[in-house]
Amino acid sequence: MQDKDTGGKGREVDVLVCRKCLGKSARSGGQDLPRWLQGELAERGLAGQVRVTPTGCMNQCPRRQVTVLVSDTEDPEGRLLLVEPRLQRDLLLKFVERRARPDAPAATPGGGDALGRGQEHLGDEPVHEERGQ
Repeated sequence: MQDKDTGGKGREVDVLVCRKCLGKSARSGGQDLPRWLQGELAERGLAGQVRVTPTGCMNQCPRRQVTVLVSDTEDPEGRLLLVEPRLQRDLLLKFVERRARPDAPAATPGGGDALGRGQEHLGDEPVHEERGQ
């Protein structure tokens, strides 16, 4: 798949968002997270490359957070992230965009991806990350 913005190969990315978490986190901005994320990705030219899908429970049930599984063609097992919708949605967007455009410039000033291997972080808050189920 050709990526218009970078001219390089882009990855197809799936973002699964737990519906149960969305309902529980409505007060913290969780309910609109999938729609917001899909809209932002479309503005960046990634609508055909990234699919954002609400899904059933992933058995994580975090308080005030939403469980999100991000997988792509290079990492089909994916990354399981617990995201605070209002505080971390922009960082989640950058993480998903970086997965779709691996050859794009790094998302953080230090030259690394904001979400590298191991303990995942979205901003200053640690995010619980597990390998896909």
